Amino acid sequence: MGYGIKFTNNSNTVTLDSEFSRLVVLEKGSWNGTGSGVSVQFAKPVTTAEPPLIFVRPGLSTTLCFCTVQGSSGYWTGFSFRGIVGQATYGNWFIGAFKAEPTATYGFRLWDAAGKLLFDSGTPCAQFTRSISRWSYLGSSSDPQGQTVLRWTAQSPLSGGDYMLLNNVAMDIAGGTSRQGNLYAIWEYQNDRLVMRAVGVDLRIAFFVTIVFAKPVS
Repeated sequence: MGYGIKFTNNSNTVTLDSEFSRLVVLEKGSWNGTGSGVSVQFAKPVTTAEPPLIFVRPGLSTTLCFCTVQGSSGYWTGFSFRGIVGQATYGNWFIGAFKAEPTATYGFRLWDAAGKLLFDSGTPCAQFTRSISRWSYLGSSSDPQGQTVLRWTAQSPLSGGDYMLLNNVAMDIAGGTSRQGNLYAIWEYQNDRLVMRAVGVDLRIAFFVTIVFAKPVS
């Protein structure tokens, strides 16, 4: 950047500057429900054009599937997912966006050259911690409907307190022709790993979905 303000940490990594927004926590909470369906409504709509980033951390081993971000551009109202019918599910969540909110009554605020609010010292921030983009194939099976079930995992432990980005899990994956496969994220605390599962008719063994993790900055 040619002018403005910039903060770096002890590793010389830029943590805040006057050109780019930080990932901020717009809202957070918890859920407690059943595998037949969990729906979380935001306290107020998120007004970004693109969907907010939804991060979840289950409190026990669980499956998350049929994930959706509810609402539309400029008016996002919540999110939902399913698990395993008959199994309880609970955990914590937060929604993030590259959009500061003017919440502090005193402190520090930073705008860019166009007048967009980049930082407010009363808005909690979050940081990306890691991602998984390389997966080990675990094998395949068939479900009762005759669809193919494929499974992958990676060496990336769940014990560090990170939250998983739900948005990528909410997208179907492409099949070999025009069909699509439903994506499942399975938290296995007993094995300290995440397992991804895809269910469809003509799916490929290769798996390229990136799973991203973050956590609020305390």
